[in-house]
Amino acid sequence: MILRNWNSLVPITLLALLLSVFGPVQAQTVPIVRAQSSTQAGGSTAPRALAPEVASPVLAENDTTVNWRSPSQSTTAGTHVVRPSVIGSTPSQVVPATFVTPIVSGAPTTSEKTGSLLKITKGLAELPNDHGQVWREYDISPYTTRVTSTAKPEQAIIDWILRETGTDVWFSSPLGLLHADQQTLRVYHTPEMQQVVREMVEKFVDSQAEVKTVGVRMITIKSPNWRRSAYRMLQPVSVKTPGIEAWLLSKEHAAVLLDGLKKRSDYKEHKVADLKIHNGQSSTISMLQPRTFVRSVQATNQWPGYELQSDQIEEGFSFEVSPLLSQNDQMMDTVLKCSVDQIEKFVDIDIDLPEIAGQRQTVKVQIPQMVSWRLHERFRWPADKVLLISCGVVARPEQGVANAPTFINPFGGGPPRADGLLFVEYKGPAKTAAGVPIRTAQPTAIDNRGRY
Repeated sequence: MILRNWNSLVPITLLALLLSVFGPVQAQTVPIVRAQSSTQAGGSTAPRALAPEVASPVLAENDTTVNWRSPSQSTTAGTHVVRPSVIGSTPSQVVPATFVTPIVSGAPTTSEKTGSLLKITKGLAELPNDHGQVWREYDISPYTTRVTSTAKPEQAIIDWILRETGTDVWFSSPLGLLHADQQTLRVYHTPEMQQVVREMVEKFVDSQAEVKTVGVRMITIKSPNWRRSAYRMLQPVSVKTPGIEAWLLSKEHAAVLLDGLKKRSDYKEHKVADLKIHNGQSSTISMLQPRTFVRSVQATNQWPGYELQSDQIEEGFSFEVSPLLSQNDQMMDTVLKCSVDQIEKFVDIDIDLPEIAGQRQTVKVQIPQMVSWRLHERFRWPADKVLLISCGVVARPEQGVANAPTFINPFGGGPPRADGLLFVEYKGPAKTAAGVPIRTAQPTAIDNRGRY
């Protein structure tokens, strides 16, 4: 009888021995009460308690479940929730859950480059307006749809806004944005800056890209003593470029001055043109002639063991004008860019080369000796006046004339110098033979817009 029950007594004996050593194992669960509707007498509903459940200690990263703090909100991927501890605790001793902060918009992230200290953020959900910045959109299509001389007529509006406001205000505090396409100009800046932009855009839109006629005359006078009899007719204008002088004249006085200059033996007229330009756009006239010279020599593995390196210089003058008339054509705002490059001479240098068959080799390279001058100014003056600019005694720009003789003074003293003069005047809207203003670009107009 004892042997028969021996197999059943052994497991009981081992279990009793383990309980005597380690003590009883207590496992308690946290009852979770879920609100579910149960119909009671009278038609009312009340929550009823469900059977106790064992809560999972940690919510997996990619799980989506009910947030224990707010049942109406669900946790999303990337948020780790540590639920209350359930082992060895009672419902009154439940430890609150802790959250690991996820990466959200605006939080810094490290660069993908190993070891880089660069921090990149996603930025804010909206543009900052700590200085009262406002967003405005200007319809510029009445202007851009009429300009056919360039593929991007809206660029002229951007250029003139930057000339008026400067570039620093768009790349420093406060935050500002400037963008344009052929339909809309978008600006984000302070109300004061928006007013400046509006006044500039009105000049373009109200003119409807009407073509204007600007007269340009470039002459040189060998001696600057022409000022002696002309000063009484000249009204000085402020100029920032060193060595440049500018004056305003009435059209009558300009005609008298030109007539007197033409009688001088040192008078030279280089360019006379009536440029037809869309209001606000740019046009360029130039007289350039390429001059080729041997710049350097390079060793090669083929006979004769070297190769000459040639280069080219554009010699002559280039003149760019960008006029912007006010709504009533009373004021003329113009940016002028003029450049003259003249080669005085080429300095020859003998370069020694490796000997071939015991014979010494030399080759000549040429170093250009040049003289240049530049003008880049913005002027604003009444449209019924003529602007006269003196560039000082500088290189004469006649070298760009096609088939011109070699620029050498047979009496010595180097290439000639002269006082360069520019006459600029507004001649009114361009008109057809019937007197109707021209609305389209002229084929001869050259669009070569510069910068600020």
